[in-house]
Amino acid sequence: MVGASLALTSACQPIGALSFAATPKEQVTRASLAAGNVQLVAPFGYCVDERSVRVRATESFAMLARCDALGMRGFSASQDLAVITVTAVSTDDTSQPTVKGLATSAAPATVLDQQTRGGLPFVRLKGDGHEVDGASPEHWRSAFVVNGQLVGLALYANAGSPALNNKGALILSDLADKTRKASTIKP
Repeated sequence: MVGASLALTSACQPIGALSFAATPKEQVTRASLAAGNVQLVAPFGYCVDERSVRVRATESFAMLARCDALGMRGFSASQDLAVITVTAVSTDDTSQPTVKGLATSAAPATVLDQQTRGGLPFVRLKGDGHEVDGASPEHWRSAFVVNGQLVGLALYANAGSPALNNKGALILSDLADKTRKASTIKP
């Protein structure tokens, strides 16, 4: 996989602290990205911040957070408080990213953990300059290819959060599994 393409898997754009909705809304757990080629499905307990969704000709972006933090009704705070970013960019490369490639693309960040789950790479990083206000400088990343799109994921949480341990990789794995399945089902 081309290093420049993997650099996009940070799945983050400069974003500040979350501003939360004042009135309760219905849960939004899906978003269509990349002209419908990527059907984003939130992991359990997390919702899509509709205000963050950006779909352009060659790239798409969405941010997710715990549903109650986004003012969604009908959901309790049973999951860890975290911000998840998703970026989809067009690619001609059909090979899946590897742990080694993902870790290399994150340089000069320090790789704290790396693992493979369900054939997908996951790395926990520290100090790469892609940070969210108020969150720990440590965060998780993953990436996969579906329908001609390189999809990059990142998870940010407060220092000491269980989401910065293996639980973060599990949350991203849930998102990736659901999104891949939904994206390969054609009507």
